[in-house]
Amino acid sequence: MSDLVLDARDLVAGYIPEVNILNGCDLEVRAGEFVGIIGPNGAGKSTFLKAVLGLCKVRSGRITLNGDDITGRKAHELVPLGVGYVPQTKNVFPTLTVKENLEMGCFLKPSVFKQRFEYVASMFPKLAERAAQRAGLESIPAIVRAAA
Repeated sequence: MSDLVLDARDLVAGYIPEVNILNGCDLEVRAGEFVGIIGPNGAGKSTFLKAVLGLCKVRSGRITLNGDDITGRKAHELVPLGVGYVPQTKNVFPTLTVKENLEMGCFLKPSVFKQRFEYVASMFPKLAERAAQRAGLESIPAIVRAAA
């Protein structure tokens, strides 16, 4: 069995027809590796990730996850495979509580949420204190301070 978890080969992708942002990108990620994708603004880092995550049209190339071809699959089809995306912006449901927002991450396995929330809350007590607070009331720095 190969320890290759993610293999992207010769990816060509973009958002607008006939305008390619990626022109033949490759990436291999093996089990246990931490990988960073770095480059200047506009180099295609986010587009590459969105192509892998099914959020951007892949025009050619191939993406495999644990040996299975996932090229062109939609993001919601990748969730059961353990693939998710957390953007760097504050994307919360402002009318839901902090706890309800976190619970959204377990919608495929709701039975595990209580145990997982208790575990996270034990590491970040202030998160537990604010669990019933509406998420839209917090700024990003305040959320980070609360978790620290």
